[in-house]
Amino acid sequence: MNEVEKYTKQLVQAIQESQEYQDFCKLREELRQDPKLREKMNEMRVKNFELQNTAPSEELYRDLNSIWKEFREFRKNPLADEFLKAELAVCRMLQQITNELTMAVDLDTKEIAEQLSF
Repeated sequence: MNEVEKYTKQLVQAIQESQEYQDFCKLREELRQDPKLREKMNEMRVKNFELQNTAPSEELYRDLNSIWKEFREFRKNPLADEFLKAELAVCRMLQQITNELTMAVDLDTKEIAEQLSF
C-alpha cells in the first residue's frame, strides 16, 4: 500500500470517529425509527439538492424561498432540526478537507478556470 492510500484510510477512519460523524449516525438511526419523518426529510433533502444544482434564474430564487419556508416549518420538529444540523456539520467538515486538498495540490488549472463561466 502506498503512502497516499495509507493516509486516505487514516483520514476516513478519523472522519468516521469524529464527533460530528458520530452525532450524525446517532441521529440518522433515530430518524430511521420514524419512517414518515424520514420520508419527509429525504423529500426535503432532494428538493434542496436539486435546487442547489440548478442554473441560476429568477424562478430558482423563488423556488429557494419556497423551500426555505418549508424547511423552517419542518425544522420545528426537534429530531429533524438536530439531524439537519448534524448533516451540515459533516458536510462542512468534508468541504474543509476538500478545500484544503484542492488548495494544496496544484493541477495548473488557473488559466482554464478563468475561461470557464460559473
